[in-house]
Amino acid sequence: MNSTNLLIFIGVAVVLFGMSFVILMLLFKLRKVTRTSVQSQIDNFILLTELDKMVQEKENKSVEQSDGFLKFVSESRDWAFEYIEEVQQAIEEYRKIADVIPISKDITVEQAEKLSAAYDKIVSFLPEENLL
Repeated sequence: MNSTNLLIFIGVAVVLFGMSFVILMLLFKLRKVTRTSVQSQIDNFILLTELDKMVQEKENKSVEQSDGFLKFVSESRDWAFEYIEEVQQAIEEYRKIADVIPISKDITVEQAEKLSAAYDKIVSFLPEENLL
């Protein structure tokens, strides 16, 4: 073997050794980057899961609050219709009694008591601060 071949052989060996070293370094870096990437994906999945839970809880609270409000509105409406119906009945009873009693000073005690009771029933629907 001559010296030129020996130098070429040493040069090729150095280049191959250097390339092998670079490949090993790149493999270690790739392994580290892969671990970091996998951990990032896991963290993102956990964050998305927690965010989804928070959104679900908020929606559930919103639905519960709106259900409570709707129940309140429904109950208030039912109470208002019942109140209106009772007042209308009381006014109708008073009108019937008043129509039967002649307008004069000659009202019997019984008629006056019926008229007074019907009037008191109507007045009982007014709030206390509006009573005469």
